[in-house]
Amino acid sequence: MNIRLPWPRRRPAPAAFPAPAPVPLHTPGTELPPGAVPFDVALRIAREALARHGGANIHSRTAMFYAAGDLDHALRTLVTALDHPQDS
Repeated sequence: MNIRLPWPRRRPAPAAFPAPAPVPLHTPGTELPPGAVPFDVALRIAREALARHGGANIHSRTAMFYAAGDLDHALRTLVTALDHPQDS
């Protein structure tokens, strides 16, 4: 028995594009060279980042995205400055 429907058949959805390979946020070969930023500058960068994002809306994905990126950079700069003090 062949039944005809009053509406056209749905076409299958097109195939999705393949997702790109994930890129790590931290690769040791791309860090700043040891002692590139003095400790006092790294501490100022970290304090400014904390002040800039201290009042960010935790429910905003955009605000949290930018805060996470900025604070990650500030923390890595501070840790690098602490691990490799400059000879002043």
